[in-house]
Amino acid sequence: MSENEMMQWAGLAAGAVVVGFGIAGFVRFSRKLDATWPDTAKKYGLTHTKTDEGSAFTNSKEHHALSGPTLSVTSTRERLGRTTRTSTAVVATAATALPALTMEVSRHRPKATLHLVTTGDAKFDALRFVTCEARDAAATLLTPRVRAALLRCQHWTLRVTLAQGQVVVSFGEMPTSAADLDGPIDAALALARGTP
Repeated sequence: MSENEMMQWAGLAAGAVVVGFGIAGFVRFSRKLDATWPDTAKKYGLTHTKTDEGSAFTNSKEHHALSGPTLSVTSTRERLGRTTRTSTAVVATAATALPALTMEVSRHRPKATLHLVTTGDAKFDALRFVTCEARDAAATLLTPRVRAALLRCQHWTLRVTLAQGQVVVSFGEMPTSAADLDGPIDAALALARGTP
């Protein structure tokens, strides 16, 4: 066998190793993703359901739901042609009356600071930027427990809506890990409890 042929075989072997590691990584990620929803359901005492419609060759829709008496989570990924839409919403029933308002929580400082809410917590205010038209009411709701939960959120942007006795924390991604779910769920529960 010539040196050139040996190099070709070595290249093929290296390529096979890389492909093998890629497949193993994908399988590991897929198993972790599949376990995310059942594990989260167990942690919070919820029921998990999943539905799939369509296939890889047609329009498709994947829907996950976690449900319980005072907490629910719905997440949907829908593919229509070349367009994919994803959304997730955590809904918690409020234990006390809460003001009706909407807050945007971002990891980027907004250009306009007219509606920027400050909490007095230097660490939180440096890492999360909350905007709301009702700034004073929003600042009151951002208790230490709520701030801690929002700091654990992995998402760049969250929308928090309080209306009709419910707290809704929503974002535009489908969760791929327990960390993607825990922060928003804990934030919704903390807001719904209404206590520091």
